[in-house]
Amino acid sequence: VVVLPIIIMQRLADYFLVVGYDHDEERGGRSCGKIIQRFPDKDWSDCSFNPRVIHFCQPQGWILTAKRELPTFFISILTDLDGLRHYCACLTFHQTLLPATTNILLNKTNDYSDEADDTAFLLPRTQMYAPKCLVLTSKLDCFEAFRFSFIIIIIINIPGGGTLTFARILPTSVSIRISDEGSTYIV
Repeated sequence: VVVLPIIIMQRLADYFLVVGYDHDEERGGRSCGKIIQRFPDKDWSDCSFNPRVIHFCQPQGWILTAKRELPTFFISILTDLDGLRHYCACLTFHQTLLPATTNILLNKTNDYSDEADDTAFLLPRTQMYAPKCLVLTSKLDCFEAFRFSFIIIIIINIPGGGTLTFARILPTSVSIRISDEGSTYIV
């Protein structure tokens, strides 16, 4: 009997998302997240997309800030109804808003609440920053590979950062297949 390794290939990432601040739902500097881009557009047959992932990619809340925050990387572990884990790797950063846009957003009234808006007077009507997240979802717990994927995405988006384009690297990143360790095959 000869024992040979079985190489089982799995997708590194199931979905890639760009989740941003929902300016349409904004009330006094607070809002919720909305999916700006999703790749792939269609669900995989073996792993359906969970749109509720946006609730886990900005734990501090979707709040405008007056100062640029440092980017953060973290992993959320979601468990589905079947007890299967799904890993949600997030790179959160803050995007500059134009002062004119900020003034319009902060002057909106909250039509859904009788409470006074306690944040409008706290936020200066100057340069503001809105949170944005890059999100990879996966069934695999390859945290360092997720972090490395984000580094590549950031590098290719820096002017002069390389010859690869975001549109070219993203489909490749989501379709990368890796092998399971320790798999064996008995002949």
